[in-house]
Amino acid sequence: MIKISNGTKKGFKLKVPSTGHVRPKTGKTRKMIFDVLQSVDNYKILDLFAGCGSLGIEALSMGANFVTFIDSSPISIKYIKENLKKCTFEDSSDVQKKDFSVATRELMRKDVKFDLIFIDPPYDTSLLEYTLDYLKEHKFLRNNKYLYFERSKNDKTIYLKYIASTHNIVKDLSIGDVSYTIAINKNI
Repeated sequence: MIKISNGTKKGFKLKVPSTGHVRPKTGKTRKMIFDVLQSVDNYKILDLFAGCGSLGIEALSMGANFVTFIDSSPISIKYIKENLKKCTFEDSSDVQKKDFSVATRELMRKDVKFDLIFIDPPYDTSLLEYTLDYLKEHKFLRNNKYLYFERSKNDKTIYLKYIASTHNIVKDLSIGDVSYTIAINKNI
């Protein structure tokens, strides 16, 4: 279990799958992310590869208006729903068990725009590169204010090429064996 660090649900404990395929953010990491963002009041957020939902739920606790959680794992979906129910955030969220490309294609068709996109795919795969390339190719990155993504510190892929036309880096750092990037849209 991990605790929500900030907001109206501070101290609430979130369930985390014990299968090892989910890496929930530590309180220190979530604090860093939300300190950089300063405020998520009334934000509409997309949480891709949502895991147990800790980032999106922390955002809801801090005043986000709505979070769409996307994950393809049935275990993750189960835990996200349980955590949302515990925090009484079911009405402020949409949980979808889908591949990210299917989900984002549907969101694009509906012309849904987000203030913030969290991207946290499994490490040691090409999913982050594929996701950023897919979102760039389909012009999905043009209409959001912030973009957050993370990867293994050992991952030496240059991800800036996927976001350089739409975003400027606000924060790029490593904590432990994880590297984090937060970028802001150039045109917003």
